Amino acid sequence: MAGAQDNRRLVEEARQIARQAQELLASASGDAAGVARAAAKRLLDEGWTVLVSGLRSTGKSSLVCSLWGDSGLLPTAVRDCTQTNTLVRVPGAGEEDRRIVLRFLDREEAVGFALRDLAYHRLEEVIREVAGLLGQRLDAMPPDERIRWAVSTVRRLFEERPDVHVLHEPATEQVEKLEQFIEFIDSPAYRSGGAVEMPWSERREYLMGRRRPDGRTLEVGKLLSLRLVELVRATGRWGDSPPHLVDSPWIPTFHNARRADLILREAESADVLVIVALPEAFELEPWVDTAFRARPRLAARTVVVFNQVDTLDTSELFRRGGFAEAWRANLDMLTRRGVRPRNVLCSCARLPFLEGLPADTQQSAFEAERSARLRAVLARIRKVLAGRSADELTDRLAAACDPADSGVESLRSKLLEMSRADVPAARAREAAEAIAAVADVEFEGGGARAWKTLRERAAALSRALHDVSPAEVVPGDGKVRRLPDGRPLFRS
Repeated sequence: MAGAQDNRRLVEEARQIARQAQELLASASGDAAGVARAAAKRLLDEGWTVLVSGLRSTGKSSLVCSLWGDSGLLPTAVRDCTQTNTLVRVPGAGEEDRRIVLRFLDREEAVGFALRDLAYHRLEEVIREVAGLLGQRLDAMPPDERIRWAVSTVRRLFEERPDVHVLHEPATEQVEKLEQFIEFIDSPAYRSGGAVEMPWSERREYLMGRRRPDGRTLEVGKLLSLRLVELVRATGRWGDSPPHLVDSPWIPTFHNARRADLILREAESADVLVIVALPEAFELEPWVDTAFRARPRLAARTVVVFNQVDTLDTSELFRRGGFAEAWRANLDMLTRRGVRPRNVLCSCARLPFLEGLPADTQQSAFEAERSARLRAVLARIRKVLAGRSADELTDRLAAACDPADSGVESLRSKLLEMSRADVPAARAREAAEAIAAVADVEFEGGGARAWKTLRERAAALSRALHDVSPAEVVPGDGKVRRLPDGRPLFRS
């Protein structure tokens, strides 16, 4: 137990340093001071954040719904689903359940993000291909003017040259999307950098847009202005430590800059990253490597979940080219990137999702039949596993194929375990490093001397926390860790 005691003492010492840093840096300017203030605030915050990401059709939203215990929480669809980051949290003290809050990007950010969206990329391609030198004007324009000029130019080209319209007809939808965006940010309904509450019943519209009869989205242009959609919903599945769950937007395989930027923005402060993938060979997406470079220790707090194990071919599971072979290759790749093997899981989130749907829905009989088929498939996989020796893969698959677990309960337990040890340790380390890095700050009175002492304590704490197991933080070796002047790190 000595290691756990050291863990708590180190984290508490970091919190004491963070409180003092907040007071001393309250009026300080500069990027380093801002980073230190943010890290101190994050350490003192009692909540914790899990960022969930994955490509389309991996069952990501179904997994989030199952984790939260509410199958109606998020929209699910075979086409593109959530269009922006979705924050799910429990109601605060005195706050009503079932609330939706739209949080907007400020105007400059919104335009900048829109310029990195696939819609603008397509319009720019049309202009450069059709208008030649005219397209070079785009590079010299300010962002707001650039997006407006691109939309009006493509619209004019389509009206004046029917051959261009026929050749680039799919771009019409992109023109409409950006026209909707421009119209919305020019309207009183847009609150630059602000927030507005909307009816709970309309959350689908703000998460993925309205739908045409053919399944295509309508009025999604205004969603480009959103930083995130906040869903306030009670849950009884997390005890007294429910996280903030951030469900990221799906990322298209072509020109995904805007959505990748949105996810990276949330990854800057996420405590845990959950990546949802299909049960097959896969590679981490480029934005994940970017996040790991910015926060190298985040890899150790990353959980990869191979969802939809019900799609596995049991006859090929352990044969050459089957999932067992892909599992080993995936595990090797993830380990090289810093992801821990014990944080790689399997799941069948669709089962608890289906069985959690309201019983009075018109499709209840259909969903019950789907649930029964799923259970039968999982039973066949369990039968195949029964004849094999236990290892990491068979253990993970067995949990995913157990209807009482479906891999969802295993994931929830894993996340709660990380929230108790890994998350506080990581926050303490980041805060200590950020505070120790703030050197050039002007203070009045005796503030400079107090800050120098605080930085020394933060640097010593950072060294104590460096490159140690987050589950233990520092080993219980009985050694007294001291400041540079010889004083003990911990005050009596």
